[in-house]
Amino acid sequence: MRRLINVSNRLPITIGKTIRKSAGGLVTAMEGISHDFDLRWVGWAGGAITDRRRRQEIERKIEAQYRYYPIFLSKKEIAGYYNGFANASLWPLLHYMATYSRYDKSWFDDYCNVNSCFAEKTLELARPNDMVWIHDYHLLLLPALLRKARPGLKIGFFLHTPFPSYELFRCHPNRDELLWGILGADLIGFHTYGYLRHFRSTALRLLGLESQMDHIIHGNRKTLLGVYPIGINAAKFQQELQTQNFHNRLARYRKVYKDQKIILSVERLDYTKGIPRRLDAIEIFLNRYGPCDDLVFIFISVPSRGEVQTYRDLSKTVELKISKINGKFSTITNIPIHFMHKSVNFSELCALYALADVALVTPLMDGMNLVAKEYIACRKEKSGVLILSEFAGAAQELFNALVVNPYDVNQVAEALQLALDLPENEKRYLMAPMRESVMKNDAAFWARSFLSSLTHITRKDLTLIDTLKLSPTAFKPFGRS
Repeated sequence: MRRLINVSNRLPITIGKTIRKSAGGLVTAMEGISHDFDLRWVGWAGGAITDRRRRQEIERKIEAQYRYYPIFLSKKEIAGYYNGFANASLWPLLHYMATYSRYDKSWFDDYCNVNSCFAEKTLELARPNDMVWIHDYHLLLLPALLRKARPGLKIGFFLHTPFPSYELFRCHPNRDELLWGILGADLIGFHTYGYLRHFRSTALRLLGLESQMDHIIHGNRKTLLGVYPIGINAAKFQQELQTQNFHNRLARYRKVYKDQKIILSVERLDYTKGIPRRLDAIEIFLNRYGPCDDLVFIFISVPSRGEVQTYRDLSKTVELKISKINGKFSTITNIPIHFMHKSVNFSELCALYALADVALVTPLMDGMNLVAKEYIACRKEKSGVLILSEFAGAAQELFNALVVNPYDVNQVAEALQLALDLPENEKRYLMAPMRESVMKNDAAFWARSFLSSLTHITRKDLTLIDTLKLSPTAFKPFGRS
């Protein structure tokens, strides 16, 4: 069985008094291919664990139990690499929010150092015939670092966020280093053809690299490109719909909301999700059609990055807007927006998905958006309506959604009315093919598709060279400064 080294920013574990395995889409995908590969996983253990004995204890336990190989970061590295460069500089730019993007040269130094630490750990594990699969914007330099040290290593990279247009990406001070870093991979995967097209255009206009739809040429080497839209663990949702716990919650919510129509929104509290604009659309809708005792909006906004001022400001803005709308449109018998600023457990989430007549999913930009697919997976009766932003990657797959421009709040308000007015037979007609697609193209299918492409790359497809054309100042040597 071929060995696969999976590399992501975080290991799927939670470390407290005990060490617990965490859930998540990537974990599900990896479990789906566990019978096909001898899997190892490299990632940050979470937090700043400084005690040497505690580090050794964690390493010993998770290597033996899960075959996870931890990276340990200092508080400075967490601040610079993760909170700074990855999330304050790259994240907003990748999501077309350039005005939120900040830059500090010391952040990039930390980003280089941490990517080098990931490279060291990966190279310690990697054997000549192993494959390495690297994930996301936290590790954009890692493919080239591995390629420089081990030219024959088979390397895949998948970007889980959008890749923006050239006009956006060229604004970043480290644009060239980041592009060359990604191009160290043999195969680069994206959620949509639009993201792939932007990457090709950026490589041409910034680095002068010619390309075809499925590859980019640099030096006498070729990096392949592909589109692999990620899915969800559809089977897990199906199983939950059969449990007594789910049915108990569903019955309780039906009793609470009785004959009310429910419009549901679920997301992390993040400025990319477009929550304030969505609330503006809801206010327009209520102004136009009046307060309704038979209608309720449920907002679940999971707290995120509360240590960052931008996110604290967003939280205040959202709460104020909701208070204003509720104050204006509440009646004696109904409050229009029920707001939960917390995470909910899986069974509760499934019950809300199953209960909601409409899912309102309107991010300003999103790599994929799995909430849309989760809602569809829970529509066992093949009914319900999905209102989906055209700027979510999922809009490229879920063609029967009511696709809207989230910046056009009047259009969103009109879509809400249309969704509520649709006859039941039309709802089923729209939902059925989307549900079939979601159930078929799940997280395991995504992982198998990408890894099948990576596995079948041959030396005829790629001509390897000893070193990449790298800027001499792009990367520091392995190790920390």
